[in-house]
Amino acid sequence: MDKRQPQQPAPPSAPKRRTGGRSARIRQAVMDATMDMLRDEDIESFNVAEIASQVGVHESTIYRRWGSRDGLIIETVLTRMNETIPLPDTGNFRGDIQAFLQSSASFLESPLGRLLTRSAFSTMSQQDSQARQLYWAARFSHTGLLIERAVARGEIAAGVVPEAVFTTLIGALYVRMLFFQAPLDAAFLDQLAQIVLDGVMLR
Repeated sequence: MDKRQPQQPAPPSAPKRRTGGRSARIRQAVMDATMDMLRDEDIESFNVAEIASQVGVHESTIYRRWGSRDGLIIETVLTRMNETIPLPDTGNFRGDIQAFLQSSASFLESPLGRLLTRSAFSTMSQQDSQARQLYWAARFSHTGLLIERAVARGEIAAGVVPEAVFTTLIGALYVRMLFFQAPLDAAFLDQLAQIVLDGVMLR
């Protein structure tokens, strides 16, 4: 007589997790199409429905992901800026500030930089305050790491406010380029860096 126990059924397999690959591809396609449209058309002519048609998704998909037209433009601008302006790490605060200004100036004076700057400022005139806050909070958080490193090295005091430093730097670049329409040349960048360094570095 066969006394073997009946074979137990195998436990159900865990449901497979979605890797997000399709979502990532759609996000990239939408942002690429956004950049293409910003290059070809005025910011006021930017059309979410046309972006959706190009990518092959419903317009509501874009609004669910980005919330608004402004949110889409701001995230695209932000992503491209972070890719184009890497955070310097020269080993000292003076070198970091000089490298940051040089890379920022080179980017802002490039065709893509001028496009993204114009897009960002045009979009900020709209009513989407959340998108505006996302843009600037992310930029200051990114550059604030330079301050943290300098404090850790004992080069500047712990009470230095990153927003104050980078508002001075970034604001000066934008004002000179957009309002005075003057070049962001080496002499200007050196003097700007020295003004900030004199104000925050420990002696």
